[in-house]
Amino acid sequence: MRKHLPSRIAKTATASALALGLAAAIATPAAQAVTLTGTAAPAAQAVTLTGTAAPAAPAAPAAPAAQAVTLTGTPAPARTSPWLTGSELPLAGTFQWQAQPKSITTTTGQFQWLYTCGMGKSPTAELHTTSVSVMQFTGAARQAHAAQILFHFKDATTAGKALSTIEGDYAGCAGRLDAGHWTDTASGQKVHFDVARTAAVTSGVAYDFTARNSAGRPADIDDLPSDAKELFVQNGATVSMISIDAAKVRLDNVFGDAKALRVMENRLARS
Repeated sequence: MRKHLPSRIAKTATASALALGLAAAIATPAAQAVTLTGTAAPAAQAVTLTGTAAPAAPAAPAAPAAQAVTLTGTPAPARTSPWLTGSELPLAGTFQWQAQPKSITTTTGQFQWLYTCGMGKSPTAELHTTSVSVMQFTGAARQAHAAQILFHFKDATTAGKALSTIEGDYAGCAGRLDAGHWTDTASGQKVHFDVARTAAVTSGVAYDFTARNSAGRPADIDDLPSDAKELFVQNGATVSMISIDAAKVRLDNVFGDAKALRVMENRLARS
């Protein structure tokens, strides 16, 4: 059986142990600050690179500024109407012609004739037109009349042949009419006819037509004027005609025929 030590002995042992622990704690030296000796690491220095620097990448060329573009050459001519104005007709200063656009008509019907030296001929049958358009002009003299006529054809070849036919009709016109023994209805005198070519362009021609009695005065005859001025120009599939006719009024002035032909030619070429 284990024996218990008396309480006094236990207390004395415990006190001795505490004393020994305390003494050991006192004997342990206090913690000292530690000083490290030696050369301190140098502070970080800025690094300078030496040598030849790589060349900078070349800058991309700047895009050129937008420039205004100038087109050279001859511009296409503006399109125009084939119809002439009153001031563009021959004798405009004398008769103050005024075009009447509302009078324009187009037909494929038959005609007895449309120009003096084509009397008795149908343009549909003789010239092979596909249609005919007409515009009237008013003027200062009631005895004088003006009109523009457009003969339309299926193609330029047919139109060119038609112009040749018209020129042929005028070539022998005066002789054929003189052979008809026409007389002046007012005086009964014999009538003499004359046809003169007054101007021409590449594909056009102008004529003056006169009918005079034996006294040399403008003749009064049925179906035909005493005076007429007729101009023709062909371009493409169209023949343009200007017709000015008068009864007992002289139209002998040929001034302006060549200019009118050029206007007609230009209008057809640009229409």
